[in-house]
Amino acid sequence: MGIDVRVETESGEVQDEVLDDNNLTEKLLPDREDATSPCLRFVDPFGDTLFNQIQIPFVITELEKRLRGSAKADVKTHCEAILKVVTATVGEEHTYVRFSGE
Repeated sequence: MGIDVRVETESGEVQDEVLDDNNLTEKLLPDREDATSPCLRFVDPFGDTLFNQIQIPFVITELEKRLRGSAKADVKTHCEAILKVVTATVGEEHTYVRFSGE
């Protein structure tokens, strides 16, 4: 099991999700020491990482960069699915994006 991405309300209700049965999300994550990554380098592959409305635009920018840099079709398709659900959250009050590791 990989790192699933969920869109959640403030009360924890899941509004949308991208499951990661093939461990593709982790391939999108930068190295933890990558200072150019303000958000994704902190995703915990073994726990939960929650991003709020202030952070979500940075997450989107980072995912777009990772998409452009990916050569594998399955990783690109997975990243596009994540981008779709994350982008839909922009401006939605009390809506969060959770990366949920194993």
